[in-house]
Amino acid sequence: MKLKIVGSSGMSIIPSSFCKCKICQEAREKGGRYERLGPSLYIDDIKMLIDTPEEIAVACNRQKISEVKRLSISHSDPDHVKGMRIVEKIGYDFIQEKCIPIGFYALPEVIEDINRMNGDCLKYYGDILRCICVNGTSHIEIDNIDIDLINNNPDRNITFYVIREGAKKVIYACCNPKPFAHNDLYFDADVLIISLVSDDGILGDGTELKDAPFKDEIFTLGEVMELKKYYRIKRIIVTHIDEIWGKSYGYYSELEKKLDHIFFAYDGMEIIV
Repeated sequence: MKLKIVGSSGMSIIPSSFCKCKICQEAREKGGRYERLGPSLYIDDIKMLIDTPEEIAVACNRQKISEVKRLSISHSDPDHVKGMRIVEKIGYDFIQEKCIPIGFYALPEVIEDINRMNGDCLKYYGDILRCICVNGTSHIEIDNIDIDLINNNPDRNITFYVIREGAKKVIYACCNPKPFAHNDLYFDADVLIISLVSDDGILGDGTELKDAPFKDEIFTLGEVMELKKYYRIKRIIVTHIDEIWGKSYGYYSELEKKLDHIFFAYDGMEIIV
């Protein structure tokens, strides 16, 4: 199984527009892995893209992703949805006025949320432009890949993905993973890709996480280590690394040397399982 982190940032890309913080300034100077675009994952085996942040077309170009046959969106937040119009280019020939629909897969409640918040865009792309074929589902089976879509937070309809090929298993907990609702499917995964993790409890402006309004949504590094141990997970990859954390690629690459099979994502990271 081969996957790629297409974008490793969150709601604030790095460098963030107009931001003059040291992390964004460094990213402008150094480029490469110091830059982060919005959160997205690509499953190479079945040419599936999970999530479409606004800059997804740029991210796919950078990562040399030239084919998307299938698409899924985890939840309705803008940093996961707003680039969805790439389906117009993928699934519709405007010159010939011919549709070549790609498969779209999401939990039914996520489809409802996306339509409600984005002007029935899935209905437009599915029923009018017909560049996608909408499937409301909690399970996907394509070739040798099985994917379970799990609603980790029914209050916000946040999807976790359990991706399996034979005995190999990857969990993609793409956004707002806390609270981490128990599921037996999470045991003995080869990789857990998890978002929104604070390594030291300090935000980019010096604010302590305990004083931030979103403190209850964020895992600490210690809590992630406990998840790793409890679920017997071999490897953790932290993604959705926002500018607000105030930490650079260089910082994380040094930190992971001190940790036990916990790594920090960067745009273009390949994951082979």
